[in-house]
Amino acid sequence: MNAFTQTHRTQMEAIAAQCRASLLNQVVPFWTERVVDPLHGGYRTCFDSNGTLYNSNKHGWFLGRTMYTFSVLCQEFGTRPEWLSIAKAGYDFMEASSVGDGRFALLLSPENAVLNGAESIFTDHFVVKGLINYLYTLGNQASPQELEQARALLDKLLEHLTKPDVLLAECPDTRFQKHAVNFMTLAVLIESTKLFGSAYHDKLLECVNRSLYQFASDALHAPLEYITPSGNPLPVGPGRLIDAGHTMESLWFAMEAAPILGHPEWNARAAQVLNWVIDSCWDEECGGFFQHVDYEHKKPEDAYLTTDYDGTPVAWDDKIWWVQAEGLIALCMSAVNNQNEAHWNLFVKLYQYVCQYFVSPENGEWYSFLHRNASILSDLPGSMHKGPYHVPRCLMMLVKVLDEALKA
Repeated sequence: MNAFTQTHRTQMEAIAAQCRASLLNQVVPFWTERVVDPLHGGYRTCFDSNGTLYNSNKHGWFLGRTMYTFSVLCQEFGTRPEWLSIAKAGYDFMEASSVGDGRFALLLSPENAVLNGAESIFTDHFVVKGLINYLYTLGNQASPQELEQARALLDKLLEHLTKPDVLLAECPDTRFQKHAVNFMTLAVLIESTKLFGSAYHDKLLECVNRSLYQFASDALHAPLEYITPSGNPLPVGPGRLIDAGHTMESLWFAMEAAPILGHPEWNARAAQVLNWVIDSCWDEECGGFFQHVDYEHKKPEDAYLTTDYDGTPVAWDDKIWWVQAEGLIALCMSAVNNQNEAHWNLFVKLYQYVCQYFVSPENGEWYSFLHRNASILSDLPGSMHKGPYHVPRCLMMLVKVLDEALKA
């Protein structure tokens, strides 16, 4: 145990225990009881604070996301039949969600009619990520045919990412490429190592380098969400935006990739870029991370002042559940990996902020959105965008990072 961990040992142990209890006793049971559609299969995520279903449509992103969460729960905390059954429900639903050529529907009706087809490559990212983890959890019970299916879908995903029409669906402005496309691919390629070893290491290396050294601009000291196709900043329109959540998510992905590819220097680079996020997106007055900011003026241009989440307008300086979740993971991982006191102190501050303002006392899930002043904008634990993914993943990762540090 190094000096940094020794100094913070008591606090690390307490936070890890709290996260484990919150995950296993509140958040996971909330979803275990209701996420699977018992009539038509697949997953439902639109539940109010009482746990009542208010929309039965099925968002395609949660096919893979839910498979991933319940598979990784088995990997990290031991296989439980109910968790494996929920992950299998996603695997069994893949055929109903498929629209051909390795693509999956973005939205299905309660009876599984396709409402929106292959409109988001992220749906495919999540399915591949979830499938890999489900098969990895099965271990020797996964058949050669199932492993080949996973590899074929991953290869199809990488092929589709070279097609202009697919990329235009995520970023219609041809002046730019979108960071989310890159780091989502990065995340899938990290997971691919569980089944396929080093087969995709070259592509993983490319993705990490793009996130750490192209989208993160040394010239501007800004991690940009949009850069030109050639990899340069273009500070106009969306090219001016820093997306705090996406950047911090990509940073902890890069730190996860560092030992896989033998690049320990990525930890220090991630810490440097994380400092840029803190400088631009941390709300010193009210706490928490802003949704997104203009890299130069903080307040974005008029076109980017709000984001619509299923009819709920969320302002640029409001606080979003998933942004704080990614911030917690990135700060904790950077603090531990770099023995960074400033990042540890901000991690603790953000953790206390989330516990005080985001965590619902009724069910232990997190509210969706807060106003800047921490009053509740939406108390929904589930929606088309919020389900068993960011919150349980955050809690799992915090337990993992802290436990590994304490055991080192």
